[in-house]
Amino acid sequence: MSLLSAFSNARASLASVSAQSALVSRNISNVDNPSATRKYASLSTSRQGGIQILSVAQSRDQALFRSLVTSTATVGAVEVTANGLNRVREVIGDVDAPDSPAASLVGLQNALSQLAVTPESPSSAEAAVSAAKDMAGSLNRASSAVQDMRQDADAQLTQAAAAMTRLLSELETVNKRVTVGTATNADITDFVDRRDQIVSELSGYVGLNVQMRAGNDLVLTTDSGITLFETTARPVEFKPTPAYSATVSGGAFKIDGVSVFGPSAPMPIKSGSVFGLLQLRDETAILFQGQLDALAYALVDSFAETEQNPAPPPAAPDTNRYAGLFTAKGMTTVPGSSAAIVGLAGLIQVAVGVDNTVGGDPMRLRDGGISHADQADEARFVYNLKDAGGFTSRINELVANFSTSRSFDVTLGAGGTGTLGDYAAASMGWLESRRSEATADADYGKVLLGQTRETLSNRTGVNLDEEMTRLLDLERSYQASSKLISTVGQMIDALLAIA
Repeated sequence: MSLLSAFSNARASLASVSAQSALVSRNISNVDNPSATRKYASLSTSRQGGIQILSVAQSRDQALFRSLVTSTATVGAVEVTANGLNRVREVIGDVDAPDSPAASLVGLQNALSQLAVTPESPSSAEAAVSAAKDMAGSLNRASSAVQDMRQDADAQLTQAAAAMTRLLSELETVNKRVTVGTATNADITDFVDRRDQIVSELSGYVGLNVQMRAGNDLVLTTDSGITLFETTARPVEFKPTPAYSATVSGGAFKIDGVSVFGPSAPMPIKSGSVFGLLQLRDETAILFQGQLDALAYALVDSFAETEQNPAPPPAAPDTNRYAGLFTAKGMTTVPGSSAAIVGLAGLIQVAVGVDNTVGGDPMRLRDGGISHADQADEARFVYNLKDAGGFTSRINELVANFSTSRSFDVTLGAGGTGTLGDYAAASMGWLESRRSEATADADYGKVLLGQTRETLSNRTGVNLDEEMTRLLDLERSYQASSKLISTVGQMIDALLAIA
């Protein structure tokens, strides 16, 4: 080898070491960045034996990355469900909570049983009416909590749509830089890292399918096949609903003009926080509201009054059934079913005819004539025709209703038949089962997601110990090349001196 070749190789080696040292320093600066991958130089040996850098590459594992995307979407769905149901549970409690509908129902039954023992006692009647007000209040609070949950979900969907739009816009810019850089053999590793980070963030909102095309071009579709990004970002649309009640339906969430959830959605998504929020708002909340309405209707129906004087014809004993102890604003006759008044649990109240705080008489609970306290035909609904102080027939009838099996809408999920207490407990149990299941799934999903992230980081991330070791190796190579250049220089000087 000539001195000139040795000098050229040593100089090339110094340039290579310098470039590799810069990459190692870059890796070390990103050691605390979980989305950064390890960068390294793709090297080549020249015909003269020198080393040159062809390009900058990075550590990647597409299989693990796709697992990370899937796990993130799964956790996103169950986490928002668990959070929403936890907030409802904080308001109404579980089956044993003093203010829960199930516990309030037991309190009402006990108060009526006490009134049956002391029917002549105004204080016992007042206690029974107070327990009824607690029951109605419990249903009102539960219904309000359900609608608040829907409102919160709607607000989060608004935020999700805005965040997805922002991320997709940035993805369009970053992906273009990656494809252009790939074509020109530029260093695109930082852009690829940012692109992967954007995809990971998007997967928290909707489940994704990640595809790579020629030229390092990215294509994103939802887990149901709706195109989210292909060369350009697709629009994400959602119109928030300002206020919720049981009769209000939420707006559709659309990607690329396609609704992503509901019976009318042609390609419904299956995971991600958007899926979880839509399911919470439009399915879980609706079912639980239906259960609360069914319980409210059962109370109205169980405490309804029928005409007593004159007695109705035997062929139609329940032709004229009017709301008794429990009613709602504008309600007179008992509706045909709970479906007739959507949101009844939020509207149910104790009739003013027995509420002593607004001029009512609690003893009407014993005697009857509750719903017609201000009407001329009140006497037609009076059960205690002789005004007997020890009259218990009506009270015993009301108490017996608590142990009478009723039919409920089985599609609501809390059972098809049972007593008032059975259905209240089943409804609270249904909510608790959904909540605990979502919480357990979220906890498991977070563990799995953490393990996936850790494994991916170990495969592709920056290890400080390894980088420091590499830096020491490069330092030794730099010293060797410098020594070679120095030696060549001395030899050239010696030759020149001889000449």
